[in-house]
Amino acid sequence: MAKGVATFSGQRLTEARLAKGLYKNALADRIGVTAMQITRYEANQDRPTPEKLGSIAEALGFPYEFFTRKSWPEPLGPIFWRSQVAETKTARDMTEQRMRWLCELFWTLEEELDFPGTDIPELDVPDDFRQITPTMIEGFAERVRRDWRLKDLPIRDVVLSVENAGIPVVMLDIPSEKQDGFFFRSSLLNRAFIGVNVHSVTAARARFDVAHELGHLILHKYVTSEQERDAELHKLLEQQAHRFAGAFLFPKDRFFEEVAVPTLDYFHALKKRWGMSIAAMISRSSDLGMIDKDAKSQLFISMRRRKWRGPNREPFDSTMELERPRMLLRGVNALLDSGEYSIDFLEHLLSLPTNEINQLVGIFGVGEKIGHPIMPETFHKPAVRAMDLETGKLISFPTRNRAKMR
Repeated sequence: MAKGVATFSGQRLTEARLAKGLYKNALADRIGVTAMQITRYEANQDRPTPEKLGSIAEALGFPYEFFTRKSWPEPLGPIFWRSQVAETKTARDMTEQRMRWLCELFWTLEEELDFPGTDIPELDVPDDFRQITPTMIEGFAERVRRDWRLKDLPIRDVVLSVENAGIPVVMLDIPSEKQDGFFFRSSLLNRAFIGVNVHSVTAARARFDVAHELGHLILHKYVTSEQERDAELHKLLEQQAHRFAGAFLFPKDRFFEEVAVPTLDYFHALKKRWGMSIAAMISRSSDLGMIDKDAKSQLFISMRRRKWRGPNREPFDSTMELERPRMLLRGVNALLDSGEYSIDFLEHLLSLPTNEINQLVGIFGVGEKIGHPIMPETFHKPAVRAMDLETGKLISFPTRNRAKMR
């Protein structure tokens, strides 16, 4: 019979190890056991003693209690990744653990708060995504903009627009330049989530990533995990989400009006106004039939000559401000302002490291190290609602009893 800490969870150890990007032998070396012993811990075949669990917690930088709580009970999938072929499994594993914690965080907040319901228009999207045409995608993007009252103007803040529709956005700093974003649904929470990797990302690229993941939400409701993992089908899924992102950010009719001639100078002049990269506008021109394959290639060659190709090398990349999520942060602030919660108590509920909570909630400023809070440490008189000053929407406290997950 396994001995040691009776409430120890091997799944939690796996989560923490993968989130840190560690192989079993690397963790084993840190705590003075074999890789086989780590395997046995994670399979719940053995349980660490309190002293050994303390060593594990210290080595991974997680609270001791994290390893004694139940994991999120819902398997992830399908997950839509916006990443390059060279993306490593390690980087994806790091992100997937944080998806689970994102679900736990949202569940914890939703037990006390009423978040806006998901506001997605009813669209006649084919059940088989292979039947979706470019014309359909353009129409779907126009309908979403119309229902969200975005008209045909530049979207001032894409993240805010998406979150105002009840879709939480999270920005993670994963040390991988091959991983851009992800999208997944939680059946238990009846909620879709969008994530962006902000490691070395530009503001224009992050906006496109959010719009791309929104495309998956709109277009790919019936896609299975098996289809998403199929290389050829995955390529089509990505192409469709790319087309949606371009149409959502820069509507077709306005594009034809404002891009008289598809040149780098035109795109340079439009970039800050529309919040779309020059490279993305070149692709948009190609999608709309304004340029052929050769002209598209020539424009990219010209970008290289101007030294505009590569990470953070386009004009305005260093000056355009990265948009930040607000939905979860305002939820946390609503709880704190109620006077019934403190940061310490929220950390206790989740049993995650402070820097992980901060990252999921978005409690860090641009250019600051993750984990540096911008949330006030002292609280004012109790309040039961938090208002979004930009939209007037309220996050309110319902009367409900906390359902125990753990």
